[in-house]
Amino acid sequence: MNDKKLSIMAIFAHPDDLAFSCAGTLARWAEEGHEIHAICVTTGNVGTLRTDLTLDDVAQMREKELRASNEILGIKNTIMLGYPDGGFIDGKKLRKELIYHIRALKADRVVTFDPWQKYEVHPDHMMVGRMAAEAAAFAAFPLLYPDQIKGGVSPYSCSEVWFMGILGHAPNMYVDISSTFQKKVESALKFEATLTLLADLFAPNIDPANVSPKELKKLTKYAQRLLRSMAIAIGKKVNLEVAECFFMQKTLPGHFDNFQMLMSEMLGNPPEKPKVI
Repeated sequence: MNDKKLSIMAIFAHPDDLAFSCAGTLARWAEEGHEIHAICVTTGNVGTLRTDLTLDDVAQMREKELRASNEILGIKNTIMLGYPDGGFIDGKKLRKELIYHIRALKADRVVTFDPWQKYEVHPDHMMVGRMAAEAAAFAAFPLLYPDQIKGGVSPYSCSEVWFMGILGHAPNMYVDISSTFQKKVESALKFEATLTLLADLFAPNIDPANVSPKELKKLTKYAQRLLRSMAIAIGKKVNLEVAECFFMQKTLPGHFDNFQMLMSEMLGNPPEKPKVI
């Protein structure tokens, strides 16, 4: 990575979406002095199997969890857009909002879901990934949403989109997270959803909603084991101890700068070797 300090925007659907996908990378970029902005599109208010909470209870709990998690990662700016959870996102409205934030915060790099991933069943992930990618590519056009520009926000050319998590294409970027892996674990443990997953996998007798200090210590060990095994499997591809991977696309106004790559793949030529940072 070069020495230029970047404005980096993570755009995701639910409060815990970053924990397993890119938390180590965001923490590393924050340590390197880049400005990290987290935009959570929905309240995440249906993201529980508990029956003792209301929608408002869950929304408040999950926002609190996200802010605590982001504090560990070094993310100082967390924006909640407040869309309803569970597939009711107005894509046209969302794209306009995201373009505004990319312009206002001068985002050089957007990190989001891969909306072209196969077998993704959650409509929020698909909608957020697609609208985030489109916003990154279209924020440069001065005649698009001129009301924003009249309000003092200028068009801005976002340079890259980094797709995170489960990808629909082979990764072309690997990030060494050995220096921030522990932050990834600690941030993930701020979410009751993570504790629920760990309890289901390793300790069914633990109630994720009422974890004692002793039980939290046990779940922390399980989190270390699970997240490290995932990061080792990814890093092994490029001789890193622990890593996260992405499919990065550079942007042009209204497009990705990928015509040469697509033509090469269409003709049966393998993609370039991935980059490691």
